[in-house]
Amino acid sequence: MAAVAPIKGYGKYGWIILFLFWALHLVLSARDFFPSLQDLCFPCAPGAQTPIQAVIGMTWSQLVSLDPKFATFLGSTLVDDGISGVGLAVFGMIVSMTGYRKGEKWAWYVSWSMPIGILAAQLNVYALTGSIMVIYVAAAFTIVSVLALLLPYRQFFPRKPTG
Repeated sequence: MAAVAPIKGYGKYGWIILFLFWALHLVLSARDFFPSLQDLCFPCAPGAQTPIQAVIGMTWSQLVSLDPKFATFLGSTLVDDGISGVGLAVFGMIVSMTGYRKGEKWAWYVSWSMPIGILAAQLNVYALTGSIMVIYVAAAFTIVSVLALLLPYRQFFPRKPTG
């Protein structure tokens, strides 16, 4: 394996930004372990429907009281989603702290799952809720995560020596 160039200036913060985003992903995924929190939509505008309201037409607490069996099934599905999300977040945090921090190319490519995932997930929430605030949040997080990938670009892909 070729030697990796030392990180210069602002490029050294790319891995930290990605690590913090993955840590945020971990917290938001862990929220799925508690289905009653589905009545909250962090990126939605105040008063906008949450994704669960947009899909089933009622809040989580209303669903639990009206159809407890379906709520139990949906709750177990949410917990499964939380397990997957936490696993992905831990994987992303490990990649950020190890391969990405060291400047290994494979980690740079794998780390593109962050902005692509943010964009896909938030566009899905927008499709469900119609809340334009979700688009603003998606744009901000996507731009920052892309910057975290591009700032240390030369560490991963150094210029070829001329001559």
